[in-house]
Amino acid sequence: MFTLGFTIPTQVAAAFPLRITIQGQKSNMKQNKIDVKNKTVEDILPGYTKSLLDNIPVEKVDEYLMNRPSYTVQCNLKKHQNIVRLLQKTVNKKLGLKCHHTVDNTNNHILIVSSTRDSSAKHFLHRPKPYFADVQFRSFKTERISSKENDQKMINRLREMLLLPKGSDLKDLLKNENINKEEIDRLKISFAEGYLVAKDQKGNTTKSQKWWKIVQSSLLIGFILSSLISIFVIVTGTMFKIQLTNQVEVNSEEITVTFNDVKGVDEAKQELRDIVEFLKHPSKFSSLGGKLPKGVLLVGPPGTGKTLLARAVAGEAGVPFFHAAGSEFDEILVGQGARRIRDLFKAAKEKSPCVIFIDEIDSVGAKRTNSVLHPYANQTINQLLTEMDGFHQNQNIIVLGATNRREDLDRALLRPGRFDIEVDVPLPDYAGRKQILDLYLKKILSKDIDVDLLARGTSGFTGADIENMVNQAAVKAASDGATTVSMKYLEISRDKILMGPEKKSKIPDEEANTITAYHEGGHAIVAYFTKYSHPLHKVTIMPRGSSLGHTAYIPAKEEYHITKARMLALMDTMMGGRAAEELIFGPDKVTTGASNDLKQATNIATRMVKELGMSEKVGLRTHESQSNEIMSFNDLSPATNELIDNEIKRIMQESYERAKSILNVHHKEHKLLAEALLKYETLDADDVKALLSKKA
Repeated sequence: MFTLGFTIPTQVAAAFPLRITIQGQKSNMKQNKIDVKNKTVEDILPGYTKSLLDNIPVEKVDEYLMNRPSYTVQCNLKKHQNIVRLLQKTVNKKLGLKCHHTVDNTNNHILIVSSTRDSSAKHFLHRPKPYFADVQFRSFKTERISSKENDQKMINRLREMLLLPKGSDLKDLLKNENINKEEIDRLKISFAEGYLVAKDQKGNTTKSQKWWKIVQSSLLIGFILSSLISIFVIVTGTMFKIQLTNQVEVNSEEITVTFNDVKGVDEAKQELRDIVEFLKHPSKFSSLGGKLPKGVLLVGPPGTGKTLLARAVAGEAGVPFFHAAGSEFDEILVGQGARRIRDLFKAAKEKSPCVIFIDEIDSVGAKRTNSVLHPYANQTINQLLTEMDGFHQNQNIIVLGATNRREDLDRALLRPGRFDIEVDVPLPDYAGRKQILDLYLKKILSKDIDVDLLARGTSGFTGADIENMVNQAAVKAASDGATTVSMKYLEISRDKILMGPEKKSKIPDEEANTITAYHEGGHAIVAYFTKYSHPLHKVTIMPRGSSLGHTAYIPAKEEYHITKARMLALMDTMMGGRAAEELIFGPDKVTTGASNDLKQATNIATRMVKELGMSEKVGLRTHESQSNEIMSFNDLSPATNELIDNEIKRIMQESYERAKSILNVHHKEHKLLAEALLKYETLDADDVKALLSKKA
C-alpha cells in the first residue's frame, strides 16, 4: 500500500483549502494515451464507485470539481495517467498562485514540485500495477485526515492519554459568526462524507496492526510506571534510611561532667553513686548475691538536673554510655521505632557492661492505647518492655530514663525488673539554691554578692533558672560596661525571670497608667494587710511582658505544705486588683487587666473543692474528671456537679468581698500608694513598708 498526499499551506487555506489523497496497490502497466473526447468519466474509469461524476463529460470535470466544496470518489484504475490527467488541470487551476505546490505527470510517476525552495523537492511513487485511488476535494482541512491517514505514532497516543488540546471540530467551525447558512450546510455535508471515508479506512486495519498498537501502549505505560517507582524508591530511601547514628555511643573520657558539678540534689546523687559503684566493682555486690538494677527512672520538674545527672553517671562510671531521645523512636514508617530499639540494645550488648540513657522517655514509653486511629502505636513500647526484661535477659546493661510526666508512663514499664529504682529530682531547697549559686558565681567575675539573700529570693527557681539568672546578669553587666557583676545586676535578672522583661518607659496614656496604678496598688494593699499572704517583693506600673504592671511576692521561707489559710490569702491578694478598680472607678469601669488574676483564683478554688477536701458541703472526697484521646467525662451526678460549682463560686465571692473590705478600710493608704507608683513607677518592699508606716 502507498499513499500520496499534499495539502494547501496554512497561509492560503482560508481561500482555497484542498487535500488530495491517492491510495493504491502496485501492478504492471504501460503508458497508453486514451482519447477522452466525447467520453464521460465512466467511459475512461470503468468499475469506479457510482458518484456525482456520472454522465459528466471529461472536458468539464475540472469545471465541475472547481464549483464543489468537497468530493470523494473511489476508482479501480488500470492506468495511473488517466487519473493524473483528469486531476492535473483541476488541481493546478485550484491552486493557481495561492499555493507553492504544483502537480505534473512524468512517465509512470507522479511528480509534486515545490516552487518555494531553492532545490525543488521531488517525490516519486512508482506504480507498475493497477491500484485503487481515493480522491477528495474539500473546502477545509480537518484533524481527522492528519490523524487517521497517517500511522498514529507513540507521541500521538501519549498526547491522547494526556488529554492535550486537539484541533477544531465541527461545533467550533459552526460557531463562527462569519459563516452563512449555505456554508454551514456545505460544512455539514463535508464532515459527513469525511467520516464515512475514515470509517471505511479504519475497518481495513489488520489484526497485526492492532496488536502492535497494544504492545506499544503497554510498553509506554510500563516505562512511565517504572520511572515513577524508581524515583519514589530513591527519594524514600534517602528520607527513611535506617541508620544507627541516632543512638550515639559516648566514650567515658569525652564526658567532663561529674557528680561534683551537680548541686542541690544530694539524695538523687547518692542513689546514682550506688549504681556507678556497681558498674565499677560488680564483684563487690555479686558476692553477697546482689544484682545490678535493670533501670533507674529520674522523675522531676523540667530544669532540675535530670539530664545533668545522667551525664555525671557517664563521667563517673567509666563504661560505654549510649544516649537517645524518646522522640528519636517515632517514625512515619510502621515498625521503624521497634527496630531502632532493637538496634540500640544490640549495640549495647556488644559493649556491656554499659549504660543506656533515654531522655524524655515518656515519648516512647507512654501508656499503650487501643485506639483504632493508631493501631501500630504499641509496637515501640512493647519492644522496649521486651528488651528491658523479656525472655532473653540483658546482663550488665542498665537503662536510665528521664521524664517530667511520670503519670503518662505505662504501668508495665514501672514495675520492678524494668525500672527497679525511681529517683525523685525535686526543686532545690534553700541550701540547694545556695550551692547552685556558689557553683555558677565562681564562673563569673562578681563582687559583693549576698548569696543568702539571693537564695531566699529565688524560692521556686530550678537549677536551670538560677544558671540563666547568673548568665543574664553577666550579659547585662557587660552591656553596661561594668568590670564585675554586682548584686544590682543579679536582682535585675531575677526580676526579669519573675515578672518578665521590663519595657523602657510607661505607656503614653495617663488614664491607663492611673488605672494600672490603682490596680497594682490594690494587690499590694491586700497583701500587706492580710496575715497569711506571701511577703511583698516589688510592685511596678512599668509594662512587663504582656501585662501593664506587676506585683511580685517572695516566700519568706521554704514551704513544704500549704495551709487553707494560705490558699485563701493568695486568693484575696489576686482579687485585690479587680476590687480596687470597682471601688475607685465604679462597676462599669472595670477592665480586662484582672483576667489572669481571676484564672489563678479559680484554679485555687477548684483545687480546694475538688481535690483537697476544703469544702464542708462537698465533703472529704476528690472529684476528678476522666478523659481519653477523644473526649472527657466524669461520673458525677448533675446535683453533685451543681454543688461543686456553687461551692467554687461561694469561695471566690467571699474572697472578693474580703479584698473589698480591706481596701475600704485602708482607702487612704491605697490612694497614697497609687500616687507614689504614678510618680516613681516602681517600689520595692522596703519602699511600700516605709510609705504605709509613715501614713500610719
